[in-house]
Amino acid sequence: MRLEKHESLNVSLCRECGGRCCQGSPGIWINPERFFAIFANGQHLTFEQLREKLPELGLVLWGKSGVQIPAPRSLTTGCSFLGADGCGLAVAERPCQCLAMIPIKETLEQPQGCFCRVPKAFSREVGRQRWQHYWQTV
Repeated sequence: MRLEKHESLNVSLCRECGGRCCQGSPGIWINPERFFAIFANGQHLTFEQLREKLPELGLVLWGKSGVQIPAPRSLTTGCSFLGADGCGLAVAERPCQCLAMIPIKETLEQPQGCFCRVPKAFSREVGRQRWQHYWQTV
């Protein structure tokens, strides 16, 4: 799973779109290693340690998949980091799903909704599996 310069990240298209994917739901960090490298200086945290740290980061534990996964807070307007100028997170800090999103220009032709896609390697199911493995081994 690589998240280097991702050809799918199209900031100008996202800006033009207004972040419809972000308005629907925040993305999640698929890769625990990447998450901890960004937000805990590479230190692996236990569930309790992470739960205590998340509020200061503006994050929550998303558990709809049956496994607790760090994610931005979800508001009625979508992702809590979505502002008038786009995402409030630096590109390097954004959830794996957000960086992997494949923009679909046809989204702009529709009055609402998002037709952008997430590659299978960045699906919620893959995130659930990776975090489940992490929580079982920490």
